Amino acid sequence: MAGVYQALARRWRPQSFADFVGQDTVVKSLRHALDSGRLHHAFLFTGTRGVGKTTLARLLAKCLNCERGVSSEPCGECSACKSIAAGSFVDLLEVDAASRTRVDETRELLDNVQYAASSGRYKVYLIDEVHMLSTHSFNALLKTLEEPPEHVKFLLATTDPQKIPATILSRCIQFHLRRLDAPLIVQRLRQILAAEEVEAADAGLEALAQAADGSLRDALSLTDQAIAQGAGRVDADTVTVMLGLCPQDVAANFLVALLQRDSAQVFALLREQMALGQDAAALLDALIEELHRLSLAQWLPEQQRALTPQIEGLLRRESPMLLQSWYHLLLSARRDFALYPNPRMAIEMALLRLLAFLLPEGPKGEGKTVVTREVDAPRPRQTAKADLVLPPPIPEQANERLSRPATVPQQAWEELLSKLSLSPSLQEFLRHSRALRCDQDALHLALDPAYESLMRKDEATLRAAVQAYWQGATEVQMTVLEADSAVGTLAQEASAREQARRAAIEAEAMADPRLQEFQETLQARLLRVEILDRVSNS
Repeated sequence: MAGVYQALARRWRPQSFADFVGQDTVVKSLRHALDSGRLHHAFLFTGTRGVGKTTLARLLAKCLNCERGVSSEPCGECSACKSIAAGSFVDLLEVDAASRTRVDETRELLDNVQYAASSGRYKVYLIDEVHMLSTHSFNALLKTLEEPPEHVKFLLATTDPQKIPATILSRCIQFHLRRLDAPLIVQRLRQILAAEEVEAADAGLEALAQAADGSLRDALSLTDQAIAQGAGRVDADTVTVMLGLCPQDVAANFLVALLQRDSAQVFALLREQMALGQDAAALLDALIEELHRLSLAQWLPEQQRALTPQIEGLLRRESPMLLQSWYHLLLSARRDFALYPNPRMAIEMALLRLLAFLLPEGPKGEGKTVVTREVDAPRPRQTAKADLVLPPPIPEQANERLSRPATVPQQAWEELLSKLSLSPSLQEFLRHSRALRCDQDALHLALDPAYESLMRKDEATLRAAVQAYWQGATEVQMTVLEADSAVGTLAQEASAREQARRAAIEAEAMADPRLQEFQETLQARLLRVEILDRVSNS
């Protein structure tokens, strides 16, 4: 009779600290505590399901009761180690708090705390999902947990430490076990399957690791299922069907058609996937993941190497803002998926929104002004016009100066100033002046009153620079502009021109019907307009 099959998650449960994956900080701390003899009486292990909380607690119990002595390297051969591994050690009392929440059950459990261990060195209480205990049960546990006998150790495990009273938390040494990254899970699965002599495709292992969501135990359970369905091997196509996933190449084909604005191809692909029985929600999830991958590729060179030449060429023509907006649209569609009459309508409307949405930006790399917007979405809105925050109007005085042609002295002074041998700070101060006369014989400047004192002390420096440039005894005079004078300085005129330029760009952007469509689609409110002068890459 063939032996009873044992699941991978049980057969490959860590039996020593060296077997643990991805919990280096916790393992290092426990090793030090065991080897140095600095053992607390209560330990709390927290973390999501399947990361090794209960397994680590059992291993700690083995380290405490190994017949060769307390250490971080239990022998695994003595009767205590073997019985703990088999779950039959009498001095290891495992309690599922989810099924024993009543206070009388907790008191019954603690009645024997005072008695010494029967066969081991320590009596170990392992309480799993301890957050499920009632308030009265926590109160019953509190006194014993605070001052237990020397022969007792408490090992608590929970997935929800926020529900544990602070009085309990303060009496425990806490260790948080982190979720495992997908590459780490793939690496461990590959090691286990190699030892099991099971053939496995990398794509299948990666899909299993992603589906496990940080839990190695879940990954091993899914692997068992994949082996059963794949006739003894982990096949990528089998895993994709088993998990109800959409193949990555299908999602990539959708994105190519969308980037090409080919609506016929987009909906032909959709009809093909629906005919194959593809789940609409899974397809939407795959599109979101593919958009995330392409968005990273627009910024990270190492991600670009994984792109096909076709997609890479399409991305070069698109602004990152387009993919970010598409990503937001698909997330909104995924959130509202259950509100649609049927799943197919949900995915169709999501794809139509992507096709209909175009941002008013030019291709990347062009030396043109780009208007970027910050939006606050979603929120109820009355009308698009009511939500627009218009830029402040250009002062009438600035318009007057801008519309009036610059005088010849002012033009000559602006050209001369850039050629004089002066420090950058003095040149910046002198831009707050206006030339009444500027030629080889005389330079007459009207100064901004706020900068008069700064420029007066450098008048001799300016005179020497002007005379050296003209190679003659040029007369230099300085007066002060009147406070209400409409005659502007170089700095004021440059500011007025820049303000007018930005106002024109903002007005053009706000009048764009595609911006209105963007706000209506996302139910967004325009908060601010920013203008970035993009420098050409060429």
